[in-house]
Amino acid sequence: MEYASLIAAAIGFAPAIALMLWTLQPYTYPKVERPYFSDPTLFGLFAVGIVLGIVLYAASVFFGFYYLVLGFLLEELVKLLVLNLPRYQRRADVPFYGFGLGAGMASALAFGAISLTLSNVQPDAGSLVLLIAYSVMLSLLNTSTGTTIGIGVAKGQPFAFFAQAAVVHLAFALLLYPFIQIPQTGESVLAYALFVVAGVFVASYFYYLHLRLLPVYVREALANLKRQEARERAEKGEGKAKKIPRTKG
Repeated sequence: MEYASLIAAAIGFAPAIALMLWTLQPYTYPKVERPYFSDPTLFGLFAVGIVLGIVLYAASVFFGFYYLVLGFLLEELVKLLVLNLPRYQRRADVPFYGFGLGAGMASALAFGAISLTLSNVQPDAGSLVLLIAYSVMLSLLNTSTGTTIGIGVAKGQPFAFFAQAAVVHLAFALLLYPFIQIPQTGESVLAYALFVVAGVFVASYFYYLHLRLLPVYVREALANLKRQEARERAEKGEGKAKKIPRTKG
């Protein structure tokens, strides 16, 4: 199909970038004077996520069914390995970088899947709507699980939050499985119904995480930072030698 790659790139990348700009806007300039994260680091991990997403998509094509079974665990494990590097451990801004990493991975995975679909079929308007919805769902999923793991790394509990992200990803994959199998099994009402349920599920998790949990985490991180600064000021004050007043005479 002519221009298939351009269409796939637009559908694959646009939702993740739009989510990143919309969701993270309250945490950076000009909404706040002191941004909560570094833009170069965020977009650097977005680029890393794209590279990792390409590798993972290639693995999904090569391993086929085996990747379909274990891919959810591998994708979350990759996020954990990157975000749990020593340079990011216990840093309060890691959840935002997890968002960027997940957005990059979602973009590449969606681009690969959509490119393959467009190369095999002539899509109509309904098919394009489904492809766009699928890309949005991948973006919601991967940005949310990346943020989840980032919160765990920042709190020093990476494996507990990794497990939560893996369970969410597994539930999404199981709901989406009948829809993905349509080319082999044929269309069914159940497959489309579960596709809608998967969309509602991942959107609900995104809402809970980014509009409920993340703001609470940010408030706690700021409170901890203020307490730490107060302790440091107190320690510096105690370390200064007191001047002994001189008497006249």
